[in-house]
Amino acid sequence: MIVSSDIANILYRDCKAFGIYTYPDGKTPTSEVTEERIVIHAKAQTLGTYWKKGFVEVNICVPDSSENSANSVRLGELERKAQTILDDVVSSYDGTCYRYSINSIGREADTALKCHYVNCRLLFEVLNVK
Repeated sequence: MIVSSDIANILYRDCKAFGIYTYPDGKTPTSEVTEERIVIHAKAQTLGTYWKKGFVEVNICVPDSSENSANSVRLGELERKAQTILDDVVSSYDGTCYRYSINSIGREADTALKCHYVNCRLLFEVLNVK
């Protein structure tokens, strides 16, 4: 059985491929972004006949290059890399099969944290049969 904390740990492991510091689930920073970072938010799962489904937000943050000005080149690089690393993944964890893929991806701004980020909304599915 895979629970939401397992999902966060799976994505934490998979996001190491970016080479950017990734915050573990529950350790969301609130300080101004001065270096690139990845933040993962695993959401609740819903039961289905064959698959338990849930959404996960993976935010890849990039500090603004100047006052409210996005580093568009770097954001584009990370968005492309996210589509390679985080889309159409199938594997198993602790004997249970799972798959996840990008449900939506786009750029957003956070003026309080002085950054822009690539928001990847992933649909994470866990096989619900024995």
